[in-house]
Amino acid sequence: MNEPTLVETLAGLAAANIVIIETLHEHHVIDKTHFAHAFGRALDGLALEHRGGMVEHVLKNLRDRCMNLRGPESDAQEWLRKLLERT
Repeated sequence: MNEPTLVETLAGLAAANIVIIETLHEHHVIDKTHFAHAFGRALDGLALEHRGGMVEHVLKNLRDRCMNLRGPESDAQEWLRKLLERT
């Protein structure tokens, strides 16, 4: 697997996790602010070699999205929402 493909795969996995967190939050199963605090703690303890790279970027993105600092619904979120509406 080449490096761009690996990065895209990791980004996709991070996106899938946030869709799951947001969906469970919308259905009152979890409170996503707990996840935001956990991602913040992970950022606080992030090793120097991971600062400024993809790991830090993904953690910041996950933290911000859990604090509702996000844009419109993604394609993945829309697909999952429609799937849940059918059940």
